[in-house]
Amino acid sequence: MPTHPPARSPRPPHRPLIRPPARRQMDRREFLAWLGIGAGGIAAGGGLVWVLIHLLARRANDRLLAALATEAAATAQATPQPELPSPPIVARAAWGALPPDHTAPNENGFYDPETNPEGWRAYLPPLDGVYTTVVIHHAAFYEGDDLATLREIDRLHREDRGWADIAYHYLIGKGGAIYEGRPINVRGTHTAGYNTGTVGVCLLGNFMTEYPTEAALRATLDLLVWLAADLGLTHLAGHREFNPDTECPGTFLFPYLDVFAAAAGLARGTAGYIKPPEQ
Repeated sequence: MPTHPPARSPRPPHRPLIRPPARRQMDRREFLAWLGIGAGGIAAGGGLVWVLIHLLARRANDRLLAALATEAAATAQATPQPELPSPPIVARAAWGALPPDHTAPNENGFYDPETNPEGWRAYLPPLDGVYTTVVIHHAAFYEGDDLATLREIDRLHREDRGWADIAYHYLIGKGGAIYEGRPINVRGTHTAGYNTGTVGVCLLGNFMTEYPTEAALRATLDLLVWLAADLGLTHLAGHREFNPDTECPGTFLFPYLDVFAAAAGLARGTAGYIKPPEQ
């Protein structure tokens, strides 16, 4: 007698596999909104990586600014030394500065208050009766290393601006080296209309697009503390405070001017400037 296989229960109807909904990833605009950054910042900065790097750099800079401000306050309260030694300064000859050109068209010949008020002016000693204000600048460019940048500034000031020598008295490299510029006993050409009686200090770099290095900032502090004591300075200002048509010394350097002034015991701003009689 034939046998039959046991009856099978009916197959349940086919059910499609149910997958959890795919996790939707943030698009760039949403991610920027989460970070609190507008889409325009991305376009200007050249991409998301730039924005993240900039955020990290800004936080590091904010911490450095706060730390230096605390140190500057402590320095200002310390008992001043009667004779503060000069910080190490790289001489003109060591970085390749050219000798002054006294045939330069915009600083032609030597100073005379009546016939050549814009000429090469060597101050009579003592210098602590000449200077009142130090003016902070940035180079607005960097040529890959300090020496190449210094030589390009020197060329630019002589050939393009028509001056007899580099405009600034001191320049600060990214690694913290301090370079001698125009001799300190000679009037600079760094701040239009306000050169007589002002010391020009320039940090190498473009601080509209980058932050100054800690080494450069600390070297600037050392230089300014010494200059203030040695020359009897009273005030510190940024270039754009005298000449509002420029952005110098740059957005990212400007907040440090208060720190510089506090450390050197100087008042901030242009109020200490005394115009010479011929002006």
